Amino acid sequence: MPPVPRPPATRRGPDRNLVLAIAVAALVAAALIVGSIVLSGGGGTSTAPAQGSTEGRTTGAGASGGIAFLDGIPQHGTVLGNPDATVRLLQYEDLQCPICRRYTEDALQTIVEEYVRPGKVKLDFRGLAFLGADSDKALRVALAAGRQNRLWHVVELFYREQGEENSGWVTDAKVDEILGRVPDLDAAKVKRDAHSAGIAKEIAAVAAEAARRRVPGTPWFYIGVGAGEPYELQPASLTPDAFRPALDGALQG
Repeated sequence: MPPVPRPPATRRGPDRNLVLAIAVAALVAAALIVGSIVLSGGGGTSTAPAQGSTEGRTTGAGASGGIAFLDGIPQHGTVLGNPDATVRLLQYEDLQCPICRRYTEDALQTIVEEYVRPGKVKLDFRGLAFLGADSDKALRVALAAGRQNRLWHVVELFYREQGEENSGWVTDAKVDEILGRVPDLDAAKVKRDAHSAGIAKEIAAVAAEAARRRVPGTPWFYIGVGAGEPYELQPASLTPDAFRPALDGALQG
């Protein structure tokens, strides 16, 4: 039987309630009807680099800009870690959420080093975009980077650069800066993919999943073991010590 989750010590207030699903669904519907969010250059057309070109691609040692804790860990889409790991930690996050940033700063790296790097646990980023346009734009970029297995680099950098909610901080220049710091990433392709219908559908699917699970805010966590239905985890704080008992219990079966 899974461990019983404990109530969190602090959570966001009513602005992190179930209206997130409605807000995201509305954003996605609008995106599918109207078209794409333009990530570069004022709505004009852009010229993509020729196939095989290195234009827009960052390579080389040291390009990761302080996110070396991710080096050598496999990524596939939204998942970080050994694909064969039987325990999965689902993380519902909004890239504008300051408490999500605090979790990333205070707990994530330790969880990665103790559980993910050894291959015991994999992390699954479940991105939500209910705070506003900056959330949507950042999430699209992160998910598009996931198509090149670099989502976790981009997510980490967005948190490091996080500005005031809905202040317009996710500018085209900020996107270019972040993508330029990620190794082995075709930035031009990320920006093209970010406003595709496929990304919009991915956002809508996670929003529907969050509504079904009655996710009340961000960050919010679930643990999945094998093929079983994930169960809710409510850590008492956003420190590594608050996650260890639940992760260790899941690993012990």
